[in-house]
Amino acid sequence: MSDGVGLSVGATNLAAVVVGRAALVRSPVLTRYPHRPPEVGVPRENPRLNERGLILTDFVDRVGDPVGIVAADGTTHRADVVLSEALRAMLYALGGGRMPSGPVTVTHPAHWRPTAVEALRTALEAIPEFQSAPVLPDAAAALTALRDDPGVPARGVIALCDFGGSGTSITLVDAANGYTPVGPTVRHTDFSGDLVDQALLSHVIEDLAAAGAVDLSGTSAIGSLTRLRAQCRGAKERLSTASATTLVAELPGHRSEVRVTRTELDEAIRQPVADLIAVLQDTLDRNGIHSANLAAVASVGGGARIPVITTALSESLRVPVITTGHPELAAAIGAGLAAMRGTVEESATSMSAAPDAAPDVAAAAAAATAMAPEAEPPALAWSDAEDIPEVPASDPYDYPVVAGRTAEPRPQLQFDHESWDDLPPPPLPWYRKPAVALGIGVIAVLAALTAAMLFVVGDDSAPSPASTTEPITATPRPTTPAPPTSEPPPATQAPPPPRTVTQQAPPPVTQTVTAPPPSPPEPPPPSPEPPPAETTPEPPPAETTPEPPPSPEPPPWSPTPPYPTIPGLPWVPAPQFPQPGP
Repeated sequence: MSDGVGLSVGATNLAAVVVGRAALVRSPVLTRYPHRPPEVGVPRENPRLNERGLILTDFVDRVGDPVGIVAADGTTHRADVVLSEALRAMLYALGGGRMPSGPVTVTHPAHWRPTAVEALRTALEAIPEFQSAPVLPDAAAALTALRDDPGVPARGVIALCDFGGSGTSITLVDAANGYTPVGPTVRHTDFSGDLVDQALLSHVIEDLAAAGAVDLSGTSAIGSLTRLRAQCRGAKERLSTASATTLVAELPGHRSEVRVTRTELDEAIRQPVADLIAVLQDTLDRNGIHSANLAAVASVGGGARIPVITTALSESLRVPVITTGHPELAAAIGAGLAAMRGTVEESATSMSAAPDAAPDVAAAAAAATAMAPEAEPPALAWSDAEDIPEVPASDPYDYPVVAGRTAEPRPQLQFDHESWDDLPPPPLPWYRKPAVALGIGVIAVLAALTAAMLFVVGDDSAPSPASTTEPITATPRPTTPAPPTSEPPPATQAPPPPRTVTQQAPPPVTQTVTAPPPSPPEPPPPSPEPPPAETTPEPPPAETTPEPPPSPEPPPWSPTPPYPTIPGLPWVPAPQFPQPGP
């Protein structure tokens, strides 16, 4: 069985992989020469760039654009043609100057428009090495690599996040339906590798400016900032595995080493990561996917190496985050696996086991050297090492086999959800607190006591009902005057209430009596002979007995002893008056 070759296209990197043998990553920069084949990459990546040539850049994002790229010499070149030449140069660089013998598969960004994909296919068909090479989205190829190692769930929805240099692509796939996409790929350009580099550069410049070691007001600092940004990109890659690193800051009139920690990098990109998670959640909501149906998040691309991204995704979505040892090579590895498995008979494909573990680095390097002694060794992704990367081995877990296939692709990760019993009780409302209830009760009691006191005072001070007979306050006879009292009555004893009695005084007094009307609507009947109102007869002698009053009506009722008393008041006997004679 031939080794499959996979090529992946990215905005900031072109990757090529021979499954189980070698890998190569280069920048998308093509240098054309008039007397030899073109070369891809930059001088720090490709030592064969040892002479001047025509340099073409920024052609990946221009694929499908009818307007060509203008080179330094004034010539115009179509972006899709330049990309196909760069991919061909990657093939020969991977094979040490020779064309690899295995089948080839090419991947393109999943967010590309159909016109860009068709333009790339047309340009590849014009090159003999790619005439039979299939072209597929990088999201599908990355899932193929993840299914092979370390494994993904076989049911539920998987959110594939590709953290690239110019943006992040979010693709939702249905695992139970053959990992078919659910909706189109969403492109989020506010979080990318370039923006992470810029955030770290801003942090370093702020520290240098605070120390007074840099002055960026002059134009001579532009070139220095470009080199410093490259230093920040290398520091970002090293911080993926180290907790701290140093970079060299070479600025006009200043050169120093700056120490950067992973905590500082995490703080610089905390807000962009939060915005990315919000976009992912919005993508799930717009496709009608509940969080309970999300089985896992698959992270690929260079940014998947940053630990804070994995931590934030796991804490926010509460699902496993799956990635590989070389997430920047996931699409190229998946393309190589798809190319290799495409050469196997259909009857043997369903029962084929996972590919064997890759040989060690020394064996791979020896094989590559035997093929082309003059070729330079390939470089690792995320570093400038000159040895061939070690392809990660297959999954070490021993999964149970049911009906000829694994029951689960990988151990399920369980998160400890917070129990409702462990949550603190909700705070009591203000009106249910004991102090508030006690205060309300005291106020109610005081209000009731106040109302009772007002009622008693008001009842005591109320006037007595009207009487048909004018009240006369009795006085003692002159013959028995009361002895004068020099001391006032005690304050503890209240004076007796006045009592109304009817008595025939020695001097007759003419009174005007108004009888109550028999009914409200009828006026009272007029008196035939009303007595004069202002006439006061002369008093009779004291010895004679006064005649009874001319009123025919009987005197009103007067209580007889013993008289009723009021509780709490002292009892004072009523004065005795002589009764009138017959």
